[in-house]
Amino acid sequence: MKKRPIAIKLFLLVCLCLVIAIGYRVRGVYDARGQRAACHRANVEKLDSLEPSPATINTELQEIQLDQDVIDRIGETDDEAAIQRRNRMIDGVKIKLTKVNKDRAEGQRRAEQIQEELASCLAEVK
Repeated sequence: MKKRPIAIKLFLLVCLCLVIAIGYRVRGVYDARGQRAACHRANVEKLDSLEPSPATINTELQEIQLDQDVIDRIGETDDEAAIQRRNRMIDGVKIKLTKVNKDRAEGQRRAEQIQEELASCLAEVK
């Protein structure tokens, strides 16, 4: 008669341990999901902070195009003032292009850095 109560107690103890283990696993999965979501939110916020840069670059490119149109209209002329103006505009276009290229490279570098941070963050969660 004593074997049955002991077997029942052992069975209940095993069931309790199983329930506790499942509970810890569910909690771990839930916490990991929350951490992954936090990583993605932080990544999106950082990427969104890069948004003004492409808009600025597009504005600068439009200005460069307008300057190029003026340079083309001036064209080849013998007027010294027009030649000087054209040369100044060409120098300005070169400076703007250098800045645009630098801004693009910086934006690309920052985007890659943000992606690396996301990968690192997600790797920590696993």
